[in-house]
Amino acid sequence: MARQHHRTQDETIRLILHVVSQSQEPMTRAAICAAIGRHKTPHLIALIDGLVAAGYLHRSVKTFHNGVQGYVYQMKR
Repeated sequence: MARQHHRTQDETIRLILHVVSQSQEPMTRAAICAAIGRHKTPHLIALIDGLVAAGYLHRSVKTFHNGVQGYVYQMKR
């Protein structure tokens, strides 16, 4: 049976910052998680929110085409 690879928290943070920095548009939490090959979990949401608190990412509210509002993230300038 193949062993599943687990990333360290630092590796996950680096990947999050990389995918957000490469995106031309602000990204949703779900899009960030999909881009790093993970499901959106409370742990990953906490990591993303921690990057906002630390000043790496900027979070804003976006109203989507269906009228639902949600958070989107981009690199802080």
